[in-house]
Amino acid sequence: MSEYTSTREGFQRAMKMSLIGPPEEARQYAEATATPNFYHIFNGERSEYDAWLQGIVEWRGKITDYDPVVHEFLRDGDQLAARMTGVAKVDGAETSYECFFFAKIEMESGKIESLTERAVWGPVGKAPEHGAS
Repeated sequence: MSEYTSTREGFQRAMKMSLIGPPEEARQYAEATATPNFYHIFNGERSEYDAWLQGIVEWRGKITDYDPVVHEFLRDGDQLAARMTGVAKVDGAETSYECFFFAKIEMESGKIESLTERAVWGPVGKAPEHGAS
């Protein structure tokens, strides 16, 4: 579904859908947005498709509110770059975050083949506690 990778609005919608929704529907999200050989590099740690999907399932079980805002978005051929910020309620605590994304897109389907993400996060109104080193 190239709708998720062709515009800022579509990418923002895909990012929200990643962590909001029933955990048992995570596979449907993953299949709609990523290729079967997808991998995710998060703050230097690589996860293959199945581990990434399991992470989505787990996060969906912890997050009760999540409204990401994609501020910058660039799509050029099979490459995508974006910057996103927001606040998520994780296990009842509000957490602010900022993420930078770099993705390779499968041109035919518009699905993400690989996603490199660099993120910092922590309590709202305070310096980031995670990902800052």
